[in-house]
Amino acid sequence: MNIRTNLFAGIFFAILSLFLIFIIPSQIQLPAFDNGGPSPRLIPYMVLIGIFISSISLIFQSLIFKKEKLFYYDLKKEKAGIISLLIISLFGILMIKFGFLIAIFIALPIMIFSLGERKIHVYIIDLILSVGIYFLFIKIFNISLPIFGGM
Repeated sequence: MNIRTNLFAGIFFAILSLFLIFIIPSQIQLPAFDNGGPSPRLIPYMVLIGIFISSISLIFQSLIFKKEKLFYYDLKKEKAGIISLLIISLFGILMIKFGFLIAIFIALPIMIFSLGERKIHVYIIDLILSVGIYFLFIKIFNISLPIFGGM
């Protein structure tokens, strides 16, 4: 499958930046009182407007100047990356529904297996380190991670 990179990236990021510009008011609340400083929405707006302008220039470059790179997308070569992305997405869903520890005990072994590792000690070490990271966030950094039920 051939992909016209400039055109595809320009259209994708133009749509994404417009979408994000429109949802900023619902995601970033204004302070209750005006302290005279810039709004907390200022930098996100600036970044998204910059992305939008860059996207339009990519579309313009592709359609008007015909400067385009064709990228051949070979699904067989990209299979491991796609599987990894799906497993990371599964981890996010599981973490919201069942909590960090349960999600890590399900998703991490699947990820390691899909990447070709078969030695059992690698699985054990990774799971022990994951539990250690969990307690590091809970006890040392005092940052709560989702527990069972996503609470």
